[in-house]
Amino acid sequence: MPPTLFHHARVITGDGRTVIEDAAVLVDTDGLITGIGPRAAVPVPPGTGTVDLGGRTVMPTLINPHAHLGYLRDATVTRDHYSRANVLDHLRRLAYYGVGVVQSLGTDRDDTEITLRDEQRSGALDDPELPLLFTAGTGLVAPTPGRINGGPYFATDVVHEVSDPAQARATVRALARKRPDAIKFWVDDRRGTRAKLTPEVYGAIIGEAHDLGFLAIAHIFELADAKGVLRAGADGIAHMVRSPGPDPELLELLQRDTVFAFTSMGIQRTAYDDSGWLDEPALTATVSEAARADTRARVAALTAEEAAAARAGYAILEDGLRRYVESGVRVLLSADTGARTQFFGVAEHRELESMVRAGMPALRAIRSATQLPAEVLGLPDRGTLAPGKRADLLILDADPLTDITATRAISAVYFAGRRVDREALRERWTPGARVR
Repeated sequence: MPPTLFHHARVITGDGRTVIEDAAVLVDTDGLITGIGPRAAVPVPPGTGTVDLGGRTVMPTLINPHAHLGYLRDATVTRDHYSRANVLDHLRRLAYYGVGVVQSLGTDRDDTEITLRDEQRSGALDDPELPLLFTAGTGLVAPTPGRINGGPYFATDVVHEVSDPAQARATVRALARKRPDAIKFWVDDRRGTRAKLTPEVYGAIIGEAHDLGFLAIAHIFELADAKGVLRAGADGIAHMVRSPGPDPELLELLQRDTVFAFTSMGIQRTAYDDSGWLDEPALTATVSEAARADTRARVAALTAEEAAAARAGYAILEDGLRRYVESGVRVLLSADTGARTQFFGVAEHRELESMVRAGMPALRAIRSATQLPAEVLGLPDRGTLAPGKRADLLILDADPLTDITATRAISAVYFAGRRVDREALRERWTPGARVR
């Protein structure tokens, strides 16, 4: 691949501040950015190819640190769908929508994700059009005597049940031998129907994870649980707090430099949202009419009381996000993709929309989907557009700073300066479909 100059574009660098008008991005033969700035300020070596972007907007590809690969097919999430082929299909869908990195959070099955991750990093899986895969392997949860545990309903059989600190530490040590990218655990009674991990047990999980050099990420919904896991040293919480929302103590705990909070808003919004989004071209390009009709029917089946409760709960999440942002909490986009009807690729863009509509400035929301997760995942070469970084480019037909839904109007996706063949990918799912 020759050096390439991408020019005549607005560039959003992903740092939460910088927008360059009439910009150019120079990419070398290794797919790294060697120059970026106003077009006149970027020297162009002889023999450089050019791509005129026609005034489009360029931003970094998205990074989603919270997904569950392998279980969703059409509009159904079940363990019966899980396979290596389905995980790869999900990765390709993410690539299609400009997601360059994804972390599957605790629901691996038969070490499928660990194996793919290792193959990708060793070069045995040589597919430059796949996003970079991270995985937490399989997570930990409390057992519920006489019932299934409180893990995710589609993976209760693969998460590890631990009931005391010694067992928790031993389980983390066993998981660590596979070198997951994080340790995930669930603290959730599923609305009073399941047992929760106790502070002693999740404290042991966090302590052992840290002793072995791993991040510890907690699934929580309740305020007391969020504060408990953070006091115990958890690095991140994988959901925002539900009713009554965050309090000053939680905000103080979340303000530590090493701590992060995932948004996970969109999955709540789809429980009641107007179904018009199911007919957007960005979604119809990859999701069948039957799957969309199934999703539409589920929303329509909600009673008025259920829909009202869902809206009220979502309003608490919106208020919580505003308070996080005002307090300087390190917020990361989290789409919980692959659960319920969080369609791969689209869920990430709808999460951005949810964040901005809740009041988060668009530049900061984009940073939460690019630079910040790159930092958390330890990826110094990704997340922003700057010299020395990979040329992972999401090229848009419109300006997301004017309307955040413009991130779904994708003109092209580049990984390391190489254009992703979105047309070939689209033919895998809906032959002959058209997409913006």
